[in-house]
Amino acid sequence: MARKGRKKCKAGEQGAPAWMVTYGDLMSLLLCFFVMLVSMSSITESKFREAMGSLLGALGVMSFDSTPLRMENLTKTERYDEEIERIREEFNEFKMYLKDEGLDEVIEVFETDEGMLIRMEDPVLFPVGRAEMNDTGREILKKLTFMLIDFESDIRIEGHTDDIPINTSKFPSNWELSAGRAISVLRLMNSSGVPGIKLTAIGRGEYHPIIENTSDENRSQNRRVEIFVDYKEMMKIRDLRGLPIQEENNG
Repeated sequence: MARKGRKKCKAGEQGAPAWMVTYGDLMSLLLCFFVMLVSMSSITESKFREAMGSLLGALGVMSFDSTPLRMENLTKTERYDEEIERIREEFNEFKMYLKDEGLDEVIEVFETDEGMLIRMEDPVLFPVGRAEMNDTGREILKKLTFMLIDFESDIRIEGHTDDIPINTSKFPSNWELSAGRAISVLRLMNSSGVPGIKLTAIGRGEYHPIIENTSDENRSQNRRVEIFVDYKEMMKIRDLRGLPIQEENNG
């Protein structure tokens, strides 16, 4: 019986040449080394993309898009910082405006969680027990509105009273009186140029005093109108960045 000889393999049937395996290992090590260098150094985005494009192109691993990377976190941080700066500038400009107009003695301005709080005691705007503004109050509010027109934020107007009950045909309770005063302020601001879509009026009655109603002086402080310039952006910034905001105690 004839002895069978071993079948010889044709060249190339055993895969790539041995040098190709070594070359692949070297390229992998080079890529790892490059990534390590990048992680240990400070490099700009443009230089990083240029180097990565050259390396990956040489390796033939993948195409590398040259479109700038979107640095979402950095962009958001910069936007928040810009918004904070814009709000601070508006707040400071508003306080300077009140001082220049001689209104800083009758109008208080605070920074709160919601944005900016403008507080005016009722005697500045309204006669006792009425919701129609006096002439002095109208002039003051017109000057105030002139500055607020440029603000992009929503504006909420709140009327407050003391704890002394009222019972007239027009105002059966402090609810109606406080709401009527808030609406009077809203109407004047709207007629002076503030878009109605930005404005809201609320009557709080006697239920949100800033000080106990234990004296005539205290009651006078509780009879007030408050205007909130609602910075929704500031709320988002505070929540995301943990920035401290001075709060005004409203009782």
